[in-house]
Amino acid sequence: MHPDFDNEMYELETENEILTPAEVMNILFIGRNSFYKLVHSGELPAFRIGKLWRVSREALEGYCRKSAK
Repeated sequence: MHPDFDNEMYELETENEILTPAEVMNILFIGRNSFYKLVHSGELPAFRIGKLWRVSREALEGYCRKSAK
């Protein structure tokens, strides 16, 4: 977990409720392959709008809480 995790979560609370893959990758400090691996494995709940993947802020916070344990 990144040392500025709490700051990132604060930023999440003030931003959009729905995040793009790029936003999630920046927050988690992961690459594209890691993002899609998390999504396809079900570890990170995500949904599609047409061809575009999106992650809810709530799902990302839940994933972060679970992975911090």
